[in-house]
Amino acid sequence: MILSDPEIKNTKYYKLNDTFICVMGLRSIETSKISDFITRIQKLSFEGVSIQTINARAAYGIDHLLGVLKITLESQKRNLTLTMKPEMDLLLRLSLTNQISLALNHAGLKTNHPAIIIIYSTNKRKVYHIRKRIMKTFPNLDNSVIKIDKESRDHIFRLILANKRNQLSHRDDNFITQYLIERSALIIK
Repeated sequence: MILSDPEIKNTKYYKLNDTFICVMGLRSIETSKISDFITRIQKLSFEGVSIQTINARAAYGIDHLLGVLKITLESQKRNLTLTMKPEMDLLLRLSLTNQISLALNHAGLKTNHPAIIIIYSTNKRKVYHIRKRIMKTFPNLDNSVIKIDKESRDHIFRLILANKRNQLSHRDDNFITQYLIERSALIIK
């Protein structure tokens, strides 16, 4: 479900069951150390709100990202996440692997590369306030990095076996998105 915020033009909040989600694109992570960027993001959060950051190329558009996040949230509710932290579960599922090092390499943040910031909580007001804090802190927000493009497609297709890659290359974006979501649901410990 998509919810609009009348206070901020063109702002979309998504709702998956009882969780409100705001997704923001960042044109580039401009820091020499990714750990400094992550610390800066974490300081903007409140209790009861999760902030997840990923490499923008790891998501095949907003539908793929929300589909995989829905699997992670449902796994968390049932205590079936792949790791102790739902943030890592999301990275693993986006990367179609159960290997943390591979997930960090594929979906982890990289200096001077685009990123996606995902804010989620059962409290919409808290999500809204953190979104405002992020907007003040990072001037290079750009939601176009969330859209499906050739770079994301190529990045994700590197994860898929060559024979399957050839079969998928002729399919439309909706089919590929559903395929990736279904594959992410099959990842096990």
